[in-house]
Amino acid sequence: MEAVKQLHRDRIEAALHLLERVLSGAVTSRSALVAELQELYSRRGLEPFRGLSREGVYDKEVATVYLVGVYGAGVIAPGDFDNVFYIENKSMEAVELIRSIAEVVAPEQRDALRGKTEEIKGKSVEDRVFRVLRLVFTGAVLGYYPEMFLVKALRTYEAVYPELSERLVNYAAFYSAYKIAEDIAAGRIRTPEDLKIQKYSYCLKLGFQKCKPSDKLIAEVASAIYRVNKSVLAKLFAKGALPKLE
Repeated sequence: MEAVKQLHRDRIEAALHLLERVLSGAVTSRSALVAELQELYSRRGLEPFRGLSREGVYDKEVATVYLVGVYGAGVIAPGDFDNVFYIENKSMEAVELIRSIAEVVAPEQRDALRGKTEEIKGKSVEDRVFRVLRLVFTGAVLGYYPEMFLVKALRTYEAVYPELSERLVNYAAFYSAYKIAEDIAAGRIRTPEDLKIQKYSYCLKLGFQKCKPSDKLIAEVASAIYRVNKSVLAKLFAKGALPKLE
């Protein structure tokens, strides 16, 4: 577990450095923050939270900086530095709406969440929805949000945008891959049988029937995000699932 905590500590330290740059006025635009984030991560050997795709990952990783600022260090509040965090500030308004919704989404709540979501900068409704979910996902991985709040966010958006149902289940699989990879890094999964059991049980724990993540995704996250040694991964996964490592 210490190795996992250490990796998050590295990520949080990087976020704190970037927040200081924003607070001091050295960084005044989102593009400048993304450029500094990419350079800093490269220097420190960190990967942004991602799956198999690398598209837009550094811009999405701004969510980490934001949440560390709001919940970790308490140096910013939602709405602050809108020139930099305009996506996260709008996404946080949607997050707070989701938090206020009970088990059943009332029509007026559905309309309000649609309205808030569609205010977020993005190329499509799907893109905007997943910006909100990125905030909740990151908060869950870093421990700022309870895991079941991510489940609530997924279920709420499933009610509001039923056409995105399959993509939302896939996002549950994405989160499951992170938790399983974290278990591998912490030494809680040691055999292929352990892995098989956890793959089948984690989605059920979240309340989704068909969100089993692929071995390829779990292995990629374990290697790139949690820095699990290739020899450990080779004992758990078939060769075809392993990421290409030097």
